[in-house]
Amino acid sequence: MIIFTPLDIPPIPNKQSILDNFIGDEKFAWWKEETLLGVKDLSTPFGEMKPWNDFAKQKYPELLHWIDTYFPFEYKFYVRLARSVGNVAPHVDGNYVKAPHPHHMTITQNMLDHQLANEPIGYRFVVSGSRDTLYMCNEYDYSKDMSDQPKHFCTIPEETDAFLINNCTQPHGVDVKEGVDDDRIVGFVLGKVSESAHQELIKRSTNKYNKQVVKKDELRI
Repeated sequence: MIIFTPLDIPPIPNKQSILDNFIGDEKFAWWKEETLLGVKDLSTPFGEMKPWNDFAKQKYPELLHWIDTYFPFEYKFYVRLARSVGNVAPHVDGNYVKAPHPHHMTITQNMLDHQLANEPIGYRFVVSGSRDTLYMCNEYDYSKDMSDQPKHFCTIPEETDAFLINNCTQPHGVDVKEGVDDDRIVGFVLGKVSESAHQELIKRSTNKYNKQVVKKDELRI
């Protein structure tokens, strides 16, 4: 099972404009973020299409065009830009039909089934910051310090800014680098994928970046 791969997608155009315009006044977990699709609403489960909001269209037109052009979605329901505020503890990004924690966003059963059937489905991109501090691990527990467990660090090559992870079940985190990650900004994209295009991109990407691909059975116990 593939749990991480860089993506064979051209780099983000004009990344400096994102850095110049990003504010990130929404606090969420380990991030300060901006919602680019619709309005963030914890009371509404993910699953239905959302449009780019006017805020995003005004601030990041080139980024939105890049996402629409290269990411294989029938439609998207969650896109955010986020600046890390320190190390990101081991966690999973999957959503639940019933939220186990108050800050978790929910998802419809149909969309959860779609996500699970098409893993890896967590589309990401890095705007600024380190490219080798994301790690995969075996366990997570929000109530404990899990930072000392074995970690498999992932590498995002300079030729691309986009990568894909197992979104629903794979524990992962980030150990930020002082001086490198003072302004680490990452993008997150979720939606209903076009399954054939999604699989074709995975195949093309894993062939190109075979040395960077991480599979579940490679994780140390």
